[in-house]
Amino acid sequence: MNNPLFLLIVLVFFIFYWVYYCAGRKRANRAGWQALPTREQYLILHPESRVDDQIACHHCGHQHLQAQGLVHLADFRHQYACPHCRQVLFRTQ
Repeated sequence: MNNPLFLLIVLVFFIFYWVYYCAGRKRANRAGWQALPTREQYLILHPESRVDDQIACHHCGHQHLQAQGLVHLADFRHQYACPHCRQVLFRTQ
């Protein structure tokens, strides 16, 4: 670990990884998340999706939707997806 060249190579690798993988992925997710309809817009577009007090997938009719954080599990921006057909349906904040 006393080799400064090794430390420099590791540092360059992590910077490269952060810039091209992590930062780019987060930007793409935000743009896709903002393009999704909100919960209210989804219910207006698909009124048949309201089943009793639940919201169903308009593609397959599955009623148990999963909330997914945009960047990580504790993110306050959620997108709801159908676990049956894997379709992302709407977003909440």
